[in-house]
Amino acid sequence: MAAKPRSTPNLPINYAEQLSKEAAEITKRIAAPSGDRVRFNANRGFITPDGLEGSELEVVIVDFISTNLFYEGDFDRDNPQAPGCFALGAEPATLVPSSNSPAKQAPTCASCPNNQFGSARNGKGKACKNTRLIAVMPAHAADDPDNAPIWIISIPPASIKSFDSYVHSLSVKQRTVPVGVVTSITLDPDVTFAAPRFSVVRPVDPKSLGVFMSRREEANQRLYIEPDVSQYAVAG
Repeated sequence: MAAKPRSTPNLPINYAEQLSKEAAEITKRIAAPSGDRVRFNANRGFITPDGLEGSELEVVIVDFISTNLFYEGDFDRDNPQAPGCFALGAEPATLVPSSNSPAKQAPTCASCPNNQFGSARNGKGKACKNTRLIAVMPAHAADDPDNAPIWIISIPPASIKSFDSYVHSLSVKQRTVPVGVVTSITLDPDVTFAAPRFSVVRPVDPKSLGVFMSRREEANQRLYIEPDVSQYAVAG
């Protein structure tokens, strides 16, 4: 006769709460995904993670943060390097290097010599790369919310002013924030490099707004995944 299975006592464990806590911490254990990035095709257009190409994106900006990235060596497209120092946060003025930076440059980004204009090896810019990292969803995501992706776009330093001006205009003139409108993103054709520009298409339909609002926490967690520095090496 087969032995009876041992009964399991009813343990007072809230597994849903435990999983939620682990989900908030697990991003520290993995590298930032690379398959969710929208890429620029020079100043000609965009390449979305699903392989589509076009000169305009109509999206809803679900959330955004500021990032600072300091690379010690020269940029090499064929051999990308890990940043020696990096910071992520909601407010650019209060950014501090992550404790996981392999070569922290200063206690705060505001006090860092590499974050001052004129510190770049060439030109008048900064040695530290300042960006806005935005999480977007296709404008038609509400039509198929169960399969709607979240894509990440890194706004280049030269386009930060354009993005910030757009967000400010939304808050003052529209009395809203980016998640409340459908945004058109195009590239400035008069600039040789990728220079994103932003404009309002229309307000998000009230019936669809819940789809985008419900993904804000997921988008925020994705934005705060730190860059992979496991291959960091001091520039020779």
